Amino acid sequence: MKALVLGVNTRPVVNSLKKLGFYVYSVSYYAPEDLNADEKYYLIDPLNHGRLRENYNEDKLIEIADRLADEVDYIFITSGVFEFKNSKIPKWDNVVGNDPKKINEISNKYKTYKKLKNLGFNVPETKKINNKIQLYKFLEEFKSCVLKPIYGSGGGILKVNNDEIIYEIKFPIIAQEFIEGKSFSANFIGNTFITFNKQIIIRGMYAGNLTPYVNLPNKFVEIFKEIIEAFELKGMNGIDFLIKNNAPHIVDINPRILGTFETIEMSASQNLVKALLNNNYAKEIKPKELYIKRILFAKEKIIANISKRDFIYDIPKKNAVIEKGEPIATVIAKENIRSIINSVYRECAEYGKRKENRDGV
Repeated sequence: MKALVLGVNTRPVVNSLKKLGFYVYSVSYYAPEDLNADEKYYLIDPLNHGRLRENYNEDKLIEIADRLADEVDYIFITSGVFEFKNSKIPKWDNVVGNDPKKINEISNKYKTYKKLKNLGFNVPETKKINNKIQLYKFLEEFKSCVLKPIYGSGGGILKVNNDEIIYEIKFPIIAQEFIEGKSFSANFIGNTFITFNKQIIIRGMYAGNLTPYVNLPNKFVEIFKEIIEAFELKGMNGIDFLIKNNAPHIVDINPRILGTFETIEMSASQNLVKALLNNNYAKEIKPKELYIKRILFAKEKIIANISKRDFIYDIPKKNAVIEKGEPIATVIAKENIRSIINSVYRECAEYGKRKENRDGV
């Protein structure tokens, strides 16, 4: 059997497929050393990562995947593709889960919020903002708000207050009332509830999660099942939410394979690809032990020299140059996560100092 995995980072799904004996094509932006695909197609320079926002080319990834689509039995879609206004939408009939068209439709946050509200689900008060005058009027009412791009997932979120001077913002944008509290997600395969997670958000970016987190009320699960059915979602889906007045308020729907994929696998001691290929098996996925996932970002421009070992994933090539703010690696563990994180940072040298040493200065 052959499979193709497409997205910004394909490693978790690729490696699970390999455990099931698949021949796997990976089409991705990143190409970590622990990516076990049989054939790898990637955009990044393994020795000089650059900046994702500047170098990412969705069209190129989709073009490569389209050439391979007829060669494989299954296509698995992770984050970063079909989530933009001008995304090219191929017609593939072998996608596991939601097809590219559905992913693109759900990724229009504003239309999704409007549909959720029209269907009677709770969402934060939301408005499409076209200029600063509209934004300041929104802030007059809500005092603080969250700004989000209309399309996309995983980042680009900014909290602003009515007493701040607002500088460069690319309009149009979504403004949403700020709800104080923890960020949660509910994960499903088909209509089968898998787990609640607590999300780790750092400076508006997804940086990991805790799986499973808490046992929230069953009525929440029933609400989310109604959303899955209303939007006719398939495969793996995530619903991000906050709690206000003891009720969930939906802040995002992620209609593709999620960042919690491997924390669910580890916690449940099950291969999640099997559940994606057979929804009946999804009922066997029961996360138990708490796992913490943390994506680590460079605090300054660094040269990475991270050794392969337990708990550390998405390992860059030796001596890779990574820019400030870009991801370095991922840590997933049950305990001692702080010491593991610190050990990764110790294996990263500040670029300027390492360069001085190399030059003999």
